Amino acid sequence: MSFPKELTPKLIANVAIICIGSLQFGYHMAELNSPESVISCRISKPNPLVPYAESWFGSHGFEMCISMTAEQVGTITSIFSLGGLLGSFFVGSIADKIGRKRTGLLHCGIYLVGSTLNGIANTYTAILVGRFVAGLGAGAALAIGPVFINEIAPAKVKGFLGSMNQVSVNIGILITQFLALIWCDNNNWRLLLLTGSVLAIFNFVAIFFYVDESPMWLYNNGFTSKAYQVLHDIRGGEYVQAREEVNSWKSHVSGTSSNESDDLLQEEGAAAPAVAYSSQPSITLSTYLSSPEYFNSRLVSTGILIAQQFCGINSIIFYGVSVLISVFPDYAILINCLISIVNVVVTFGSAPLIDKLGRKPLLLGSVTVMGISSSIMGFGIISSSAILSIVGTFTYITAFATGLGPIPFLLVSEVTQPKVKAVAQSWGTACNWFATGLVGLLFPILKNSWIGGGVYFIFTAFCALTYLFIKRYIPETKGLSTYEEVWGQRID
Repeated sequence: MSFPKELTPKLIANVAIICIGSLQFGYHMAELNSPESVISCRISKPNPLVPYAESWFGSHGFEMCISMTAEQVGTITSIFSLGGLLGSFFVGSIADKIGRKRTGLLHCGIYLVGSTLNGIANTYTAILVGRFVAGLGAGAALAIGPVFINEIAPAKVKGFLGSMNQVSVNIGILITQFLALIWCDNNNWRLLLLTGSVLAIFNFVAIFFYVDESPMWLYNNGFTSKAYQVLHDIRGGEYVQAREEVNSWKSHVSGTSSNESDDLLQEEGAAAPAVAYSSQPSITLSTYLSSPEYFNSRLVSTGILIAQQFCGINSIIFYGVSVLISVFPDYAILINCLISIVNVVVTFGSAPLIDKLGRKPLLLGSVTVMGISSSIMGFGIISSSAILSIVGTFTYITAFATGLGPIPFLLVSEVTQPKVKAVAQSWGTACNWFATGLVGLLFPILKNSWIGGGVYFIFTAFCALTYLFIKRYIPETKGLSTYEEVWGQRID
């Protein structure tokens, strides 16, 4: 497979740094899974080499564990989603006002505060606040990352680069699981939580020193010459190509105050002022939700990001061990780790297909196989069939990783007008957080009721509804770079 010439070292590095925000989301989402019983004092795991009182944390006044009931453990787990919902809800308007880069620095700072509070917490209240604050950072990172990548990626590789957000989430989960094998004891569980602080500091430094502001945000705010410079620096090639692409945005970004005569007064590549001025009022979330102008974007963003969760993926991510333990009592944890590995490998391996085969065919194929696999899982759990359960689970995860996992978040920016991309991504991410919380709340209730494994037939029904929604309302965006192209060449 030839290496696409569009993937310059600068572009790859920018995308990798931006995706660390999504990696931190995956890390925080899974950080309590393994050490939860140690943190909450339900079990004690002494370090065989050093008694707790002689460890660094023990000798500096930190409690060995934080006594919590099962309900309190559930609360500190779920409050992360509440923080994510609120963080994603407001970040779009913030990103339009202060820029994508400054918003990235902001979510790193929020991650740092939340992770540090978690790592040094001695009380239930402290760790509760820390998880909520970390959720705020995760919501902001998940909303702004796909927008940032969409605005710097060439049209031919938008799908591949956009899917790296989902790959990064899965890598974050794997890092947590790996570190838990080393640090899941009385002495070291705080190191697992404080690693989030290290990731946040690294991400902050990398963004500050290496990542430029989004060229489209610069253009929208009147800094056309700086937009030429940044786009050329990221993409390489001839400088005139960067100028032509930025100039092509003029017919697609309404209301901007920059004009060609102003740019001719500046030397090409001249530095922009330190603080950008706003060339037009930012589009508010209320305007986005109420204006008919944004109906297409609103419909796709809301529908596909809610559907992603209602098809049942987090029934496995959140509750995989409890689901599989009735069928595989001795291997449920191992299988859950293998599920995460498969998710990473398949998502990364199938990323090039997004730009080769298109978004819509992969989404349709993905939800079709997920629906069939969900039914197989249901039958497997009801009949306690190991073969059906394992085949259904891994087929389901593979299908999700090739389509419904990576595509929805990158799709939002592709179906939305440039001036409102950040707000649209913010709204779609908030919908996704809401659906995630709803599935997380209702799944164990339904599974432990008379429905049992039949809950997976409900997910099969949602997969069927999602197929119809994609078929009717989702446009193909492969290789298209403007809102007009996307909605003028719909594929049904």
